[in-house]
Amino acid sequence: MDRAPEIEFEVHRLENGLEVILCPDRLIPLVHVSVHYRVGSSYEQPGASGFAHLFEHLMFQGSENLSKNEHGRLIDEAGGRWNATTNKDRTNYYQTLPSHYLDLGLWLEAERMRSLQVTPENFENQRRTVIEERKQSYDNRPYGRAYLRFDELAYSNWAYAHSTIGEVEDLEGARIEDVRHFHRAHYGPDNAILSLCGDFDPRGALKRVEHYFGPVTHRTGSRPPRIVEPEQREEKLEEMDDPLAVLPAAYLGFHIGDPSSPESYALAMLALILSQGESSRYYRELVHKRNWISSLSAGPNHYKGPQLFKISFLIQSQADPHEVIRAVDDELQRAAQEPVSEQELEKARNQFTFRFVSRQSKVSRVAETLARYSVYYGDARIANQELARYQSVTADDILAAARKTFRPRNRIRLMVRPAA
Repeated sequence: MDRAPEIEFEVHRLENGLEVILCPDRLIPLVHVSVHYRVGSSYEQPGASGFAHLFEHLMFQGSENLSKNEHGRLIDEAGGRWNATTNKDRTNYYQTLPSHYLDLGLWLEAERMRSLQVTPENFENQRRTVIEERKQSYDNRPYGRAYLRFDELAYSNWAYAHSTIGEVEDLEGARIEDVRHFHRAHYGPDNAILSLCGDFDPRGALKRVEHYFGPVTHRTGSRPPRIVEPEQREEKLEEMDDPLAVLPAAYLGFHIGDPSSPESYALAMLALILSQGESSRYYRELVHKRNWISSLSAGPNHYKGPQLFKISFLIQSQADPHEVIRAVDDELQRAAQEPVSEQELEKARNQFTFRFVSRQSKVSRVAETLARYSVYYGDARIANQELARYQSVTADDILAAARKTFRPRNRIRLMVRPAA
């Protein structure tokens, strides 16, 4: 069994609750500064969707010592790159910089953590920006509404059912007082992880972190959402028309456990066997042999809580959608009835090993990986255990997970029909 080099890092915690991950890598003169806040769309309340994603934008709109958009401008002028992302379970802000600009990256993140300015002007401007983003990325894009609808159909728990981008009605009706309250509740050092990876001395870097972040007060009252999903008792089927779609599309899902559950590991390996590469089962049968589908993806959706094993694909115009669905289901039932071959499993192990090792090739990926494991598992050290867990998956593990998962009553199916 192959073993990847372990990621060497330190974990510290400041008095104000900030978790600090330090991962020195002196090979290239770069440093990645990433802050993960333990807040995503699952932390929102009904009628107030989209707040977490709204702050992905508002956090760049200025603070006590920074004017609007100055954060990004300073990073650009230093030759770095920056961005932010939001999902159901966390929001992250990051920048990669030449290593001698480490102080700049730390000061910028501490500055907006300490004194973000949510002004009426910034709030209104970014509210309109997010509404337009929703229209461009989902409402007016082929299959965009289906992407949002799938989680609504699959999950009974509103925390995961509603979209990260938020509903237009909620954003339109949001009050600045509610948005400020959301910020106070979640965006403090006691609810954050600072992950540094790159060319720095750990002792010196920790002193700089304490200098910039230590004075930021412990202030949040963030509580994890209740993300338990009740067992699905019957199959969920739905069809929708999409006037922007050219080809029919299908979205299939099956409820599985959280990322640490045994079936999550086993089904992630099965997803590689089913859909990854030209020798995968679906590609050989449904793309190469029959030319029935395209844009195929499969695998767990990587939520912190209850996940879905999702399969999505476009259906070629000459194919019968229902016949294609039967063929996809037949392959899932085959996985639940007979073990995958050792050759298929070894290929999947090699594919995962390559992906895992590749993630360690950039300081940005390492920093984000460590922060992600701290958010999702409560311990960044688990990142060094993951390769062994995936490589230890057996054909019997996959068979047991498939039998548990691919049952008709556990299935969600959303079909998209092109409409004039």
